[in-house]
Amino acid sequence: MSKRRVLAISSDLDQLRRIVATLERAGADVDAVRSPEAIAGDLIPHRYVFFSAKDGDVGQLSALVPKLRDKAHVTIVTPQAKLADLTSYLRDDRVNHVVVGDELDQGVFVTAQKLLTGDIFGVEKYLPAGTPVHYARLRDFEGRGRAIQTVLDYAEANKMRRQVRTAIGQVCEELLMNALYDAPVDADGRPIFADVDPHDRKDTRSPRPVSIRYAATDSMFAIAVRDRFGRLAKNTILAYIEKCITSPNQIDRKTYGAGLGLYLVANAAASYVVNVAYGIATEVVCTFDRGAKTPLRLVGMFVHPGGAEMLKHGPTPETAAGQRHVTADDPGDTLGGIEISVDERRTGG
Repeated sequence: MSKRRVLAISSDLDQLRRIVATLERAGADVDAVRSPEAIAGDLIPHRYVFFSAKDGDVGQLSALVPKLRDKAHVTIVTPQAKLADLTSYLRDDRVNHVVVGDELDQGVFVTAQKLLTGDIFGVEKYLPAGTPVHYARLRDFEGRGRAIQTVLDYAEANKMRRQVRTAIGQVCEELLMNALYDAPVDADGRPIFADVDPHDRKDTRSPRPVSIRYAATDSMFAIAVRDRFGRLAKNTILAYIEKCITSPNQIDRKTYGAGLGLYLVANAAASYVVNVAYGIATEVVCTFDRGAKTPLRLVGMFVHPGGAEMLKHGPTPETAAGQRHVTADDPGDTLGGIEISVDERRTGG
């Protein structure tokens, strides 16, 4: 199979060499230029572009975006970025990944591998080879509580600091609540629990099981929560995070989409990666450093092309009330080459 051609852009020659070497290690055939203007013609022909934003200047995208093809996938590499900057980068449909600071080598490598192979699911991709990954499955509020305690006990046994364990517990709580009660939709695509008060949800069960995977290494802790609906859209994530950043009162917990939870996760984790196959699964992968808390430095939104158009316009704070979701027949366990892994077929996770 011929290698995919990837474009790397950086005005910093040393950084450009690093990015090229990392992309080649991921299996790409790389073209490299110092600026978007160095590309002949009005259109950049490459589907995959890795663009270095010098000094974290979001405005540099203005030179790149007009030259992108409609189905381009852009990864931003930047030395620094506040949460508001990250959402600014990601507003364009074609910009779906941001790698910040010291995450450059590993972040670019994993992002490129996932894009080039189409194999987007799995927390293992963010861990050293051979790292043991633990697994739990649940369907209700009680199971959620047991799962969180199990993860926290494991984190403590692996000597994670109290501050890190607090962040892990908070993120587990938010992601599991989203997977259990915000992801499920009925046959017409309507949110099943939208009208159920959060306090009453402890008495209900999700129609499909939710799974959580977790692992510890010498430098970090990782979790991945997966639902079996595959409905989380990028614009939903950005809209709720941006509303939380700008709203003095943030978001009501009863609002569909658990927007405040999405914001809390983005603030607590070192990396925040969402993998979606429409109608099959949404998986959110988060990592946490062992040391002092650092700002979010790796963001990614990977959408399997089968059904990707159905995820163009998810609910936002303004549209969530009474939102009728686009519907589609449930494709079961496969879609466009995606398969639920063997352990999930066996356990139903």
